[in-house]
Amino acid sequence: MTQRLPRIGFVGCMNAMPMAYALKFRRDGYDVRFVVEAGPGDTLMRPEHQYAAEVSYPYPDWIVEIPWQSDLLHHAMLPWSNRQVVKLMSDRDVVILNDYGIALAPQMPVAALRIALSSGADIDVLCRWEMARSFAAGVRRKWLYPVRLALELWRTRRQRRGLESCQVVSYFPRGLNPVGDGIIRELMSLPRPPKIIERYDANFSAVGVRRVPIRRRPLRRILAPVRVNLLPHPGQEIEYKGNDLILQAFSMYRTRNPDAELHMYEKGPPADLALARRMCRELGIESAVTWHQPTNLPGLLMQYEDADVVFDQVGSHWMGGVGFYALYMGRPVIANARLDVFEPLWGAHPPVLHATTPDQILGHLVRCEDIAYRESVAEASHVFARDHLDTEVVYQRLCAAIMEHWHAREARP
Repeated sequence: MTQRLPRIGFVGCMNAMPMAYALKFRRDGYDVRFVVEAGPGDTLMRPEHQYAAEVSYPYPDWIVEIPWQSDLLHHAMLPWSNRQVVKLMSDRDVVILNDYGIALAPQMPVAALRIALSSGADIDVLCRWEMARSFAAGVRRKWLYPVRLALELWRTRRQRRGLESCQVVSYFPRGLNPVGDGIIRELMSLPRPPKIIERYDANFSAVGVRRVPIRRRPLRRILAPVRVNLLPHPGQEIEYKGNDLILQAFSMYRTRNPDAELHMYEKGPPADLALARRMCRELGIESAVTWHQPTNLPGLLMQYEDADVVFDQVGSHWMGGVGFYALYMGRPVIANARLDVFEPLWGAHPPVLHATTPDQILGHLVRCEDIAYRESVAEASHVFARDHLDTEVVYQRLCAAIMEHWHAREARP
């Protein structure tokens, strides 16, 4: 039996998300090869923008840059359209895939452990036949519909086959997303079902030590960096993030506190952003709302530092990195904490200021005017994020699955 650790490869389009795990594997002595497929201008996905202390550009030898074409034909023609990536993974013992990279799973080494490290949409959108039909129906030139439909269905088929060939699938906790839960149930009915590892985490190493304490001042600066999703887009109704509820509640709060200001980001479908701006005008809060351009994580952390209260989604979606980082930095977070899913894991009283209506949001804003209360919530939030939401928890579960497979493989004659 050899004494070396398994060689690990990373393939996918999210880049910054799996880099959190790649850095941990390198920390623990694994041979890692990581493919970056986002272009140089993508400040959200390129890992050097989020992990500047550990990843620099030009990349070191263990990171290989292969810009990924995002057009439909390229995705539908995997693996032939990305043979270079397949070749790079040919000597890996473990391949961790996300986003469209999951479609490449059948082309990975036969003996390798294939892990789908899901970003969410790569399972609950790209593996759904009805979404393929919905995307095709949106084609502007209707005479192209048959061609678009064929490509969308083929892409979905490749994504599903890739997911089905993974021995480990890391996805959200059960109950969070009914659509994804349905696909996971399909996987569990396979003759050889995968091992499921639930993930609901963020890598706080990018934040470093706890940031500055909250400002001891009257509540003024309210930050809502969550993506603007207001409209029930077909097949994506669960993406609703309740931005309209935030705007309504802020309008109500402004009558009590005329100095309050709301900071939002121009991130989301154009129609949703246009509707949000119209709501600001109709509610009479246009002058009190500042719209920021999307930024990288360091830029967002600077906004957190100066915020008195932070919003994550309050709609039907789920709290994600926006709220996780705010909690870790010690900021009161107002969000739909999906207590129906998480109370068994988090306990009955997580420090998230749970809200799903404008009145509930207003109540939290009023309570946060008390600086002592705000400080107590901030401290509890930091401790909660450190203990429950850190990527290290999921990383250890992945390591256990990898080493179990590796020892079984090495024990074979």
